[in-house]
Amino acid sequence: MRHEQVKLRESFDVIDAAEIWPRAGAASAPLGEIEAGLPATPAVPDMPAAIGRMIVAIYAGIIGIFFATMARSGEAVFMIVISGLYVAMFLGVPRLFFAIEKDPSRRPDMARFMAKGIDTYTGHMSGGSALAQMFVVPVLLAAAILSMGLIGLWFI
Repeated sequence: MRHEQVKLRESFDVIDAAEIWPRAGAASAPLGEIEAGLPATPAVPDMPAAIGRMIVAIYAGIIGIFFATMARSGEAVFMIVISGLYVAMFLGVPRLFFAIEKDPSRRPDMARFMAKGIDTYTGHMSGGSALAQMFVVPVLLAAAILSMGLIGLWFI
């Protein structure tokens, strides 16, 4: 594999950045139009957009659980709002990546993703396995926050 050959400098091509972006103003070009010969690369070309919406829904649910169970004082509301801003940044950066994608129509729909699966660094993975890996942390985090919130409501 190529990653095993990184120690051997002659096993890969070294490309100078000046060859890729020859003009000095390339960094100030609008998103997606850096160079005519270098279109914006798809962020995650084999993931359906529905997965992103599901992740947004889970994190919005987490913020909602915070408000429903823990917003009893101004300090708590302030912390929840700050957490909401962090979630917005956490999800906003990938949204920017998707906004500069030139051809989102090539992205698979959910049924095709579940049937075909995805190729990862360690090999092929079924659609269900990929969903389980992507959602295990946010769903368990939401369950833990809900449990803590309900326990807090019970004892307060």
